Amino acid sequence: MSSETKRAGLTPLQPIERRNLGSDVYRVLRDRILSQELKAGEKLSDLRLSSELGVSRTPIREALHQLAQDGVVIAEPNRGFFVATFTRRDLEEIFELRRVLELYAIRQLGEEDHTEELKRAMFELEHVERLIRNATTPDLRLEAGEAFLKTDRGFHSWLVSTVGNRRMSTIVGGLWTQIAIFQQVEDELPEWMLVAVEQHRALLGRLLENDIEGATKLMTGHLADMRTLVLRDFTG
Repeated sequence: MSSETKRAGLTPLQPIERRNLGSDVYRVLRDRILSQELKAGEKLSDLRLSSELGVSRTPIREALHQLAQDGVVIAEPNRGFFVATFTRRDLEEIFELRRVLELYAIRQLGEEDHTEELKRAMFELEHVERLIRNATTPDLRLEAGEAFLKTDRGFHSWLVSTVGNRRMSTIVGGLWTQIAIFQQVEDELPEWMLVAVEQHRALLGRLLENDIEGATKLMTGHLADMRTLVLRDFTG
């Protein structure tokens, strides 16, 4: 505390926390892409975005490079950044990568006790199922759908995080950002949500029994079914 502050009897001010503008801008742009406010193929001008968001071009470019690593933005030399356009083949590759990485994670899961985390995941799943089954209005359907997507992504991300491989978690995080573009909740809840809930319940049951072989088979079937249902609804 300075001598001037002591003499005045004032409480010393805490240093103002320096916010990470790059992370803030990243979240804003990611959300605008996921909501399709920024359309596939649209050019992302750092100058225009800087003006719109009221920040310098530096955090804009940091965010664009991170989104490019996630795979939802394309950086083209001498042309700039564009919102990525996805094909059926892109989706097939995303689910194939998920299959390889998540099955590997399940096989490592049996080496430690994760009973508490798995019980918590089951509790969250049951809560989400109640929301879905009671979603009788547009607002309730939106709430249920968003709760499911959060819980679904949370479980799969947790599963990969148990491996303790930071690069692997980063890759899966990027894949989930890409998948989120196709998992939008609108007027009706998609059919695959309740299918996923039932499959997650069976998977968690096997994991709680430490039946790694059974869980591996269920995860293989789950990802194959999700791939089929998402591709069925794909209109790109």
